[in-house]
Amino acid sequence: MQKIIKRTFTKTIKFKIMIITTLILIGLIGLVAFGIYLSTTDRYDILGIFITVIIGFFTLFFHIPALLLKDYDYNIFVVKRDAFESTLNETREMGRDLETAAILREVSEWNVKLAEKKYDNTTLILGQYIDDRIMNIKPIK
Repeated sequence: MQKIIKRTFTKTIKFKIMIITTLILIGLIGLVAFGIYLSTTDRYDILGIFITVIIGFFTLFFHIPALLLKDYDYNIFVVKRDAFESTLNETREMGRDLETAAILREVSEWNVKLAEKKYDNTTLILGQYIDDRIMNIKPIK
């Protein structure tokens, strides 16, 4: 029951983050358009250029680190998954039923995490922050 609540909470948080990111992106586009408009007027040309440059730096400041971290996140995910698969293989070789049942539950959790990452990779906003190599990973069997 606690896992279901945690999973639902995680999905709700991701949805809220996606909505907030979309609103911020629309706001930034609006501010850039307003800055460009002001830069074409004779009276406020400096203010328009200033707004456009500040929004550009703001965008770079937040997006570049996120784009650089996507490779790190992918590598961490793969290393943890490989460690789990080796533990799973050792448990299967030992043939202990109780441990196998517990590990099978974790297998389903790993497959859910993989499915969530694959879905997030296909979305418009979050897709740019997830490494595309995640689509090549197969679920654990």
